[in-house]
Amino acid sequence: MNMPSHEELYDRFVKGLESKHRGAFAAVRPDGQVIVDKDDVKVVDRALKQFGPGNFVLLKVGSRGVGKWRYWIRRLSHYPRHTLVS
Repeated sequence: MNMPSHEELYDRFVKGLESKHRGAFAAVRPDGQVIVDKDDVKVVDRALKQFGPGNFVLLKVGSRGVGKWRYWIRRLSHYPRHTLVS
């Protein structure tokens, strides 16, 4: 699956969520499926289960980007329920 830029995904699928979900996190697939929650770890956990690794972009509603994936992998590695595969 070819991943569009995070700006394009934000404009197409997340921008419309700003009025109700500003400050929440959104995992977005290129086909428009979105998972939204205020808890970033819950969003990533659900997205990994539903979409699979490498099949989504994590964005913050009301912002153009959250950070590099390496940050999230390091953060998630501190949670015992996550098994990270390189």
